[in-house]
Amino acid sequence: MHKPRFLDEVAEQLGDQHAFSGHFSHFFRGRRAFQPAHVEPQWPRDRAADIRHITIDIALDFERKRIAGTATHRIAAIADDTRSIEFDAAELEISEVRVDGAPAHFETADNKLRITLPTTLKAGAEAEIAIDYSAAPRRGLYFIGPEPAYPDKPVQAWTQGEDEDSRFWFPCYDYPNDRVTSEVIARVPEKFIAVSNGALVSETHDAKSLTRTFHWRHDVPHSSYLITLAAGEFAVIEERAGETPVLYYVQPGREDDARRAFGNTPAMIQFYERKIGVPYPYTKYAQVAVNDFIFGGMENTSATTQTADTMHDARAHLDFKSDPLVAHELAHQWWGDLLTCRDWSHAWLNEGFATYFEAMWCEENLGADEFAWNIRQDREAYLDEDANHYRRPIVCNRYRAPIELFDRHLYEKGSLVLHMLQRETGDEMFFKALSLYCTRNLGRNVITQDLQHAFEEATGRSLDFFFDQWVYKEGHPEIEVSSAFDDKRKLLSVTVKQTHQTSETTPNFRFTTTIALMDADGAETRHPVEVRDREHVFLFVRDQAPKAVRFDPAHDIVKRLKHKRGREALELELVKAPEAIARGSAARELGKDGSPQAVAALRAALIGDSFWGVQADAARALGEIRTDAALDALLEGLKLAHPKARRAVAHALGEFRDNELAASALIGVIENGDASYFVEAEAALALGRTRDPRALATLEKALERPSYLEVIRAHALAGMAETRDPRAIETGRACCAYGRPPRVRVAAIGLLARIARHFETRRDEIIDFLSPLTEDREFMVRMRLPAAFEEIGEAAGTAPMRRLADRDLDGRIRRRANDAVQRLMEGRSHIEEGNRLRDDMDKLRDENRKLVERLNRLEALANPRAS
Repeated sequence: MHKPRFLDEVAEQLGDQHAFSGHFSHFFRGRRAFQPAHVEPQWPRDRAADIRHITIDIALDFERKRIAGTATHRIAAIADDTRSIEFDAAELEISEVRVDGAPAHFETADNKLRITLPTTLKAGAEAEIAIDYSAAPRRGLYFIGPEPAYPDKPVQAWTQGEDEDSRFWFPCYDYPNDRVTSEVIARVPEKFIAVSNGALVSETHDAKSLTRTFHWRHDVPHSSYLITLAAGEFAVIEERAGETPVLYYVQPGREDDARRAFGNTPAMIQFYERKIGVPYPYTKYAQVAVNDFIFGGMENTSATTQTADTMHDARAHLDFKSDPLVAHELAHQWWGDLLTCRDWSHAWLNEGFATYFEAMWCEENLGADEFAWNIRQDREAYLDEDANHYRRPIVCNRYRAPIELFDRHLYEKGSLVLHMLQRETGDEMFFKALSLYCTRNLGRNVITQDLQHAFEEATGRSLDFFFDQWVYKEGHPEIEVSSAFDDKRKLLSVTVKQTHQTSETTPNFRFTTTIALMDADGAETRHPVEVRDREHVFLFVRDQAPKAVRFDPAHDIVKRLKHKRGREALELELVKAPEAIARGSAARELGKDGSPQAVAALRAALIGDSFWGVQADAARALGEIRTDAALDALLEGLKLAHPKARRAVAHALGEFRDNELAASALIGVIENGDASYFVEAEAALALGRTRDPRALATLEKALERPSYLEVIRAHALAGMAETRDPRAIETGRACCAYGRPPRVRVAAIGLLARIARHFETRRDEIIDFLSPLTEDREFMVRMRLPAAFEEIGEAAGTAPMRRLADRDLDGRIRRRANDAVQRLMEGRSHIEEGNRLRDDMDKLRDENRKLVERLNRLEALANPRAS
């Protein structure tokens, strides 16, 4: 399941850094406990039977948005004296249960179906259980179609099982520690195609009922959450990866967009086969693009569901690619599907792996610098969650709902741990161990110890220390590096300190890295070192002091680093470092210098570096400096070739508040356009940040421009919020209306929240306007509300957030609404404490005034002449 990164990209496209990221807090930031103290550990479920095979025979009623069918399970008892069996069945209407053809007694309660078997089963004895049911699903299976507000929406139905939502559309054992083979037989309108797991057994047409029936069978065992069904009018594009059919099911008319989005899939399959050493394991690989999908993608075995939003036109393709999403879901076909975590606490074996293989494809396709930027994105996302939300071990079984684990620790930190493991063991041993882990556990449920054992067997190394500190404990090292050169002794000392607070859960860390010593011409000597103590002093014999000391030059270790270096060393690294990631880091640090020399060096990097990421970091640094020379360099940077670099330049120009020249340049980009949607959009947001008097009118005009994912309109609304002009409220209210594009509505909510934050007199009005949106039918709108109410920061927001937390069906929204309530209450307590302090100060002032008056009277009595 691809959640954080795709939603991050959506948030970036919306011009709204609070839209989806993390838990949306920026008003009251700071680390808190991952779970309340009362939350108990969740242990893997017991199984009464091994479910061998399931057949779902189902009819979809699109007009009534209902389903009806029979789910038939072939089971084998695990223990003797098995007298009953229980299935998960949430909001399903069960009409009859048959065991081996004979009616059986059943009861339903608490979203469970409990069946009494006619005869007691001995261990290994099989039975066939058929369950007739119907439902109008609210989760698990979703019907979408045109409505008055959105008349162009296609008619589709699609399922989403992870984490535990399959129970809403068929009765099942809805937990990952059981694996079944499956069949899906789906009856749909005759113009529709129904796609499911495995191979298409048959397709039949009933002229009388005007329906078609698709029969799919998947013979590789898999967990129930991976069973899928998607139905609609689809165009089908077929390619091949070797002998494997590769299919894209998309809305007719979007074939070209589909090829742009999914066209690298065959190459990805062959790349993964080489790296893992295990052929693609299923009869086909399909990607079904559906509308209104609630994640970026979902890795159902052999038939991934993708959001249709990832398909894009040629203009968007200049600086937006679907490859990260496609590569992530494809990697799951091995990591998560062929091998599946035994329980959700080990779900990093699914998501961390898919996230890292996504980065590996990036390296294969685009090169080492793009890979390093991908890893940096993972690192910054994890570090932000750790610093500003919570800290937890990667393997963690304390949660209220499994979806709460699908966070930056699971995805990004999991990916970073694999990256460090690759650096620790070396490429050859890393892939040898991965292949062993995969082949040994084919078709099995796995836990982290299985991965560790495979690595230890393949490499001959004891890796207890590695998995203990990075996976089972919390946090990361905080490092301070300093260096000194003794000219008499010709000895360089590099001191490395771990400065973080240690505890039972956050240890001193042990890791290997590199110290690189750079001379004036860029030549380097590199020294591998191992860090394991609180403080190390590494000594190097040299004829002269190096011009730059670089610790972990490839930025491989998850850490926070303080390494104060002079401007000359940073300028040298900016020019001479072979890794773009290091040059970008040097540019960021130079942004804190602000000297004319630093500006000159950053301008040279902005204009002349060969990698867009370094140019972008240089642009951001110049934006922080905000001198006339920095502005001149940025204006020159608007002509850069790479759109991602130009986007960063536009963003940096927004730092020049009340600067007519910067604002005029941004207005020029908006009015004259740019080859890239995203550059034009970023210019709109940046213009609002300048607070130029022309901004509001210019941004109103920008709202007329269509673009991929409404990125220009969304950024224009975000820019209007940055103007802090209350006249924007009416535009925000209008753009929130049901029927407007969902991403425009989300951006409008952000606009209203930002204005309310800065205009106390309008807060009640905006809270009253936003509160009913807790019942909105649009998932993204409800998803955005907790951040909005947190930003407004009024205690009146707790009531709608409690309502959202109590009523919403989505676990992500419930958690974020609960977090918003907690933070708003904390904010109220801070306000109340501040009010008490002000009251105390007023009392002290009154007492002080009375004391002064009394002293004056006493002085007057003591000195009558003075009076």
